[in-house]
Amino acid sequence: MDKLKMGRADRQRLVQTAREVGFSDAEILREILRGEYGGNHRRELVVEWGELLGLDATAALRLARETGLIPTSHPPRRRKAEMLPDKGPGTPS
Repeated sequence: MDKLKMGRADRQRLVQTAREVGFSDAEILREILRGEYGGNHRRELVVEWGELLGLDATAALRLARETGLIPTSHPPRRRKAEMLPDKGPGTPS
């Protein structure tokens, strides 16, 4: 089923049915994004479907990031063991 060609009423019925079955907002978004690739495309879908879930764009994107559906905008931090030593004035190069 091509999710992009569904009408708004069909999408709203899909959300309503998923909620009746017991899906959470995160689970609904996970199903919507299944098989969809491309970071920007996935973000657009999250915002679009988040609106149908009653979420504003910020809340929908936050939920998707927290549940690992879209990557964060920041790279992961290095652990202490992976960090390079400081190259300060007292440190030999």
